[in-house]
Amino acid sequence: MKPKGGGLVEALRDVSAGLRWYELWLTLGWRDVLLRHRRSKLGPLWISISMGFVAGCMGTLYSAIMQRSPHDYIPYLVAGFTVWNLLSAIVNDGKEVFVANAAAIREIPVPNTVYVYRFLWRNTLILGYNILVYLIVLVIFQVSPFPALALAIPALILILLNGVWVGLLLGLINVRFRDFGHMIPSAMRLAFFVTPIIWYASSVSGLRAAFVHFNPLYYFIEIFRAPLLGEAPSALVWGVTLGITILGWGVTLPIYAHWRRQIAYWV
Repeated sequence: MKPKGGGLVEALRDVSAGLRWYELWLTLGWRDVLLRHRRSKLGPLWISISMGFVAGCMGTLYSAIMQRSPHDYIPYLVAGFTVWNLLSAIVNDGKEVFVANAAAIREIPVPNTVYVYRFLWRNTLILGYNILVYLIVLVIFQVSPFPALALAIPALILILLNGVWVGLLLGLINVRFRDFGHMIPSAMRLAFFVTPIIWYASSVSGLRAAFVHFNPLYYFIEIFRAPLLGEAPSALVWGVTLGITILGWGVTLPIYAHWRRQIAYWV
């Protein structure tokens, strides 16, 4: 008879075993980035160019709409976009993590978490190319993010730690209920507009403030964006993100432990 808690232990072993296959998912993640821009002379630099173009156009337009100085607004917008691109990719790619790797899951005996680490690494690389635009903006607008910039490292680690359970949970749900995958992109498009990315959290009050205070994406945006702008995230932001991390793993591990062996049949 299987000991109580054995399923959770095996799920945790799956999570740790995937890390030991780092050579595989590091290679596959980098290959994914290159394949997206194959036969292009600039290659992945198009990621930075696209980011810079969007930031320049939207920054110029919305700084006037928001009646903010471009000197303040464009760095805020670029930092927000940089973090949002990572978060939205974690959610959108996370739901496809098992479906997109169906053939490999059926044929290659590696932990399922390898595919989660693969998409997280891929999006971390893309984040690096977006950071190039952020660095250029720092120079142009003479923004000094030090010493708070150091807090961006634990913030990124915390986001990626959440990315693991998001990939496992959404990927598992989507592989079982395919209609679920069609809902996520629409939900994320709506989330973009109700999350303080192109607007300021301080600009809303009353009932509208619920879009800030009860929006989990806001806290993950802010925990990374604030250090990029030279500010330290508040204790509330750290507390909420840590709470979501613990809750997310607490919900995901039992679900993944129970259904992980069915993934190969559902894909």
